[in-house]
Amino acid sequence: MNTNTFGRVALRGGVVTGAAQIIRIVIQLLSVAILSRLLSPEDFGLMAAVGPIAAFVALFQNLGLQQAIVQRKDISELHLNQVFWISTFVGLLCTGVMLLISPLVALFYGDGRMTGITMAAAMPVFLGSMAALPLALMNRRLQFGQLAINDVLSGAIGLIVTAVCAYMGLRYWSLAIGPIAAAAVVLAASWWTTRWMPGSPTLRADKDIISFGANLTGFNLVNFFSRNLDNILIGKYSGAEALGYYDRAYKLLMFPIQNINQPLTRVMIPLMSQFQDDKPRFRNVYLRTNWLLAAVLMPGIATMTCTVSSVVNIVFGPQWAEVGPIFAWLGLASLVQPLNNTTGWIFICQGYTRTMFRWGIYSSSVSALAFIVGLQWGAVGVAAAYAISGYILLIPVLACVLHRVGPVTAFDFLSIQVTFVTSAGLSWLCFRQIAATGWITSDILSVAVAALLNYGIAAVLVVAFPTSRRILFFWLSTLRNMLVKSPAGSNGTEQAGH
Repeated sequence: MNTNTFGRVALRGGVVTGAAQIIRIVIQLLSVAILSRLLSPEDFGLMAAVGPIAAFVALFQNLGLQQAIVQRKDISELHLNQVFWISTFVGLLCTGVMLLISPLVALFYGDGRMTGITMAAAMPVFLGSMAALPLALMNRRLQFGQLAINDVLSGAIGLIVTAVCAYMGLRYWSLAIGPIAAAAVVLAASWWTTRWMPGSPTLRADKDIISFGANLTGFNLVNFFSRNLDNILIGKYSGAEALGYYDRAYKLLMFPIQNINQPLTRVMIPLMSQFQDDKPRFRNVYLRTNWLLAAVLMPGIATMTCTVSSVVNIVFGPQWAEVGPIFAWLGLASLVQPLNNTTGWIFICQGYTRTMFRWGIYSSSVSALAFIVGLQWGAVGVAAAYAISGYILLIPVLACVLHRVGPVTAFDFLSIQVTFVTSAGLSWLCFRQIAATGWITSDILSVAVAALLNYGIAAVLVVAFPTSRRILFFWLSTLRNMLVKSPAGSNGTEQAGH
């Protein structure tokens, strides 16, 4: 696949995935707005307290084998059968573990309601393990359209079921029932699409696949620890209500990142894995994609951070004002997350999951220490410590690790971050000056002005530098060619992706 072909495939996959994710983001915004009015902070806090435990157990449901299927150059039917049965067995085992530990979870939090909630949270884990292999096949075959449809359908069904249950007065149970419905939809749709059938059960697997998956699982474990320890500490020492405020702020900031980064990862890993041995092209593709990603996401996150009180009023309502300070610090931390998250492409596509695992141990240790230090100031302190530690102790070290792995250099990585962080800072200063004049009279107008400033200043900086300017022109040219190219020209692209 040459660079131009890659550009068309990536852009087409990105457009399809992006369109689906815009719909999914709207669904999640509706979810936040609707459920925040039907349920109490305590209801969200109860589910948020169990969430890290369910997520931890779910990390083992396929042992990283799903990404191994996507990354490998060649894969046989035997390998697929092995991965399916291992994933299914491990998923069943994880479900059993959650059922067994549910009384211990209730004992830890001192709340008997946690037993039933934990048991309900086990079902999506098992359903997800059975869907892992079909989803990996769809990803490997570049079936981005069907994957996008699955995402939208599951999100919509999950919201509808949750909202109906909440309206019926099921309270926190509605937050447990919705994910089960969404997982069932994903399972049914993925099997219907692939029509793949397993062979005889086996628990043996290729050594290289197991090694790849084990290191990736190790990274996911330590990364999970750093991403969820804050919820556990706040829930334990500050209570369900404080955790509810923290959870709402975190979810609102992270959902645009997750709903773009995760689907984009689904597009990029199978594409970049195809030329993992061509280092110049690999670097070129990574930089082109990440300059575009940063230009889309980082000004948007900066906009939300600039207008904290307005965003909270619009989305949650004035009764959630305590979310504001937490939201501001998490916004600062989230600003650099879009690019930090994509560094996993470099490790996974080149098979460096062991290095990725070691980096994960360091980053999770730093975040855990920051949470513990910040906890004495409550949820706001945890958010502040997380943001500060990220800029001082994580980004510089990550840049060095990337430089050693290659082919993306520390300068490549930092130049993107610095450009858009600078843009965000300049936009914030300009917004404060405008806001001081008093002519911004509504929350919606406040967000609109901040968005114009952030995206406008970011565009000026991108055009000002030769490297980013060339990348901008590349994507514009690719988009123009894709729009004017006849549909018949897509056959070779699709075949090249298999």
